[in-house]
Amino acid sequence: MKVEITDVSSTKKEMKVTILQEEVNSVTNEIYSEITKGASVRGFRKGKAPRDVIRMYYADYIRDELTRKLVREKFEQAVKDNELFVVSMPEIQNEVPRENEEFSFSAQFEVKPVITLQKISGFELKKPKIEVKEDNVQDVLHKLQETYATVKDVEDDGYLVSKGDYVVVTVSSEEEPEINREKMTVEAGTRSAFPGLELEVLGMKQGEEKHVDIAFPDDHFLEAVKGKTVHATLLVTAIKLRELPELDDEFAKKIRVDTETLEDLKRAIGDDLTSRLEADSRSYIERQIREKLVAENSFEIPESMVRLQAMMMIQGISQQLNAQGMKMQDLYPDPEALKEETMASAENIVRSSLIVEAIAKEQDIAVSDEDVEKEISALAERYGMSPGAVKANMEERGGLDEMKFGILEKKVYDYVTENSSVEEVEKVEEVSDDAGSDSGGTDK
Repeated sequence: MKVEITDVSSTKKEMKVTILQEEVNSVTNEIYSEITKGASVRGFRKGKAPRDVIRMYYADYIRDELTRKLVREKFEQAVKDNELFVVSMPEIQNEVPRENEEFSFSAQFEVKPVITLQKISGFELKKPKIEVKEDNVQDVLHKLQETYATVKDVEDDGYLVSKGDYVVVTVSSEEEPEINREKMTVEAGTRSAFPGLELEVLGMKQGEEKHVDIAFPDDHFLEAVKGKTVHATLLVTAIKLRELPELDDEFAKKIRVDTETLEDLKRAIGDDLTSRLEADSRSYIERQIREKLVAENSFEIPESMVRLQAMMMIQGISQQLNAQGMKMQDLYPDPEALKEETMASAENIVRSSLIVEAIAKEQDIAVSDEDVEKEISALAERYGMSPGAVKANMEERGGLDEMKFGILEKKVYDYVTENSSVEEVEKVEEVSDDAGSDSGGTDK
């Protein structure tokens, strides 16, 4: 077999393959042998039909099988022999193969680019300052109190509605009866299905009635009153209070089984907040690194890799929407616009992934078995599963390679961070995350 490879571009190649007559005949003989063993030809014992008779009955099959074997198998062999990383379906051109003749075919295909890195360190990075204050801990404690709050009816007829109370009201309107409601709950001072009622109920008493004008916005869910101001009567039929639990040791035990006192809970909350801020800080640095690496290292990438990444991203969006009981066309009515928008993000993801691989190769950064086991153990602890179950689940759904790349990516970003200047700042501006690792991987 003779193979000639020429560059069409930096990411596209053309391969011309010539298969000698002897190889063509050898493959042809194999096909005849396979057919003869299993063919039942009238007038001949099984396996004894002569070659010309087999050819008469199975000419189309012999031609198609010979083409398949000579093109597909020889192409795969040529790719392997020449250590090519093909990332697209080959465009094949060939004549019909004939016995006792040479056979040639050509193939054009895209390959994974070989990247020459231009700049991978010496960047100026900003890191958000990590600081958990007492106010932050108190905010979390208050939210926990609200979560575990109990609701009770107000029995005092003189009680005036204040912010945070749940107020049960009757709404009636002669001009727009479609808004009439009984036992509609309004959270005083906070929210209401009808705009403005959350403010109107403040200071009212149980049994009190008042006339109100409700200004419905153009995008309100009730079609009949969109953009209208409706005159209505508002009657408070019940008031319910939220009672917050006491912040004490018993409350702490209820929140977390691993705490005995309120001080233990505060420390745990502080640790959680610190961990979250550290994770946010790392994510912010990584977004900066992705953006700078893509900007500083230009190279041509195969369109097929970008299209595949975009397809994976759209499939991921579709699966998420289906899980939420929504349809793709409801949120993205223009599929072509979605494809164009996704292609831009997909290109950045592919570029970023290829750069990460190139840096890892250049700097001899690798993922060890120990790294994988450590990551699996962390996932197992997070989800309350055994490491074996986590690993089996990942292997079943093909997520192990993705996890390994995630580990490699972190190691590469650590290398870039260590070889760049990092300034700690109080506040940071948001960085675009088109190349975010959560958006999906690429072929590796």
